[in-house]
Amino acid sequence: MKKFIAATLVTGLAMSPIASVSANAATGNSMDSVKQIEQGDTTLEGATLGDSIQTVLKENKNPVYSTSADGKEHIYEFHKGNGKLVVTTDGKKDKGHITRVSMSYNDTDGPSYKDVKKQLSDDAVTREHYNSVTGNFGYIQDDHASYQFSSQSPDDKNIKLYRIDIGE
Repeated sequence: MKKFIAATLVTGLAMSPIASVSANAATGNSMDSVKQIEQGDTTLEGATLGDSIQTVLKENKNPVYSTSADGKEHIYEFHKGNGKLVVTTDGKKDKGHITRVSMSYNDTDGPSYKDVKKQLSDDAVTREHYNSVTGNFGYIQDDHASYQFSSQSPDDKNIKLYRIDIGE
């Protein structure tokens, strides 16, 4: 009987909305993250647009903090193992709500520019630039999200996703 109750609890937790939300949150510079954001997901690397900054501060310690010149925006920069997370809030320091989230990944090993472009709307603003001296980059802006691409060297023409930004 105890085993049956334990199995029921574990199954219930696995099927609960809480478990599915965390499993669906966009993490990493992957095609899955792009698809989730394009389907309306407002969470990137654990930071959800509209949530209190406290939800991010609980999970990420020792941010580099700054504020806009007018004091209306507060910027928190977190150095993580896979890159740099920048969260912008409104309101007061450590009390505001998240208005923008940016994640720059250490590695340019995400999906290619062309593959991401295929996933986005026809109205997306796109730009790609190839230069044998300064390097190669791409940019796509689609509604509330933007994606940035780069390659390892100017000789590598296959630009890949390395940064994702979402905002209200």
